[in-house]
Amino acid sequence: MILARLAPAGLLAGLALGGCARDVGPAASAAPDAERQRVLRFWDRLNAATAARIGDDCAKASELYREALALDPKHEDCLYYMGQCQRQLKQPSEARQAFETLVELNPASARGHLALGALLASSDPQEPMDVSQAESHLRRAHDINGEETGPMVRLGEVLMLRGQDGEARRWLDAALSTNSKSIEAAFLLGYLAWESGDRRAALHLAGKARAAATAQAPVKGVLSEGDRKDPKRVAAPPLANPMGRMLFGHLAAFVRQAALAGGAASDADFVAAWGSVRKARREYERLSVATRR
Repeated sequence: MILARLAPAGLLAGLALGGCARDVGPAASAAPDAERQRVLRFWDRLNAATAARIGDDCAKASELYREALALDPKHEDCLYYMGQCQRQLKQPSEARQAFETLVELNPASARGHLALGALLASSDPQEPMDVSQAESHLRRAHDINGEETGPMVRLGEVLMLRGQDGEARRWLDAALSTNSKSIEAAFLLGYLAWESGDRRAALHLAGKARAAATAQAPVKGVLSEGDRKDPKRVAAPPLANPMGRMLFGHLAAFVRQAALAGGAASDADFVAAWGSVRKARREYERLSVATRR
């Protein structure tokens, strides 16, 4: 936020120095002044949009991001956060358009591809489901940032939905190996073991999910939030849940809830939850077939 406020001043200082370099007429000096006003208006809208988003007023934030984009159509933060706000406002088509514009402008935007993949592989009935496109964007997000576990877990879910359990297991295993605190990766790996009839392996993975829930999660932002390495350049705090609702991973919430309550989820709890995953998976498959007809 401090940088956002300072950025216009730095740019204006440059413009002022440029104006002192030579004697210019009224017509020539008018152009820098117009640019100065545009930059000031842009940062005013962006800062106000950030404040509104942090204050959970996504409707106001979205409108302000739109006004900022009218002044700078290629600003990646504006596109990303506007898309996330529109998703929270239950406007998935508008959110998708913002994210698609972002990755068109910057094909190496990991957060843009992840946002698109998450939107297209969501269990929210109001959001579009396109597992083929979701898989493509999630793979791209992983190619850009191979250390982030978010795309790996989401890819595992998408591949489960496509009936590719073997590859799904590999992605989920990679996610758990990268981040032993991934409750969802351990939970879904347990489900795949349970579905294959290997109860012993399933319960072993249930134990890993319980251990992940009791471990303190690291405090950090999500996948390349802002796509920036220098924290001083981050325009706004990271989103609490940029990927939205998972296809199956949200069914592991009971594991975390039990740990927060000072207890631990039982084996019976896991078996019941895995049964819910099976049911949800069949329902998604039924809807997918009906959509293709």
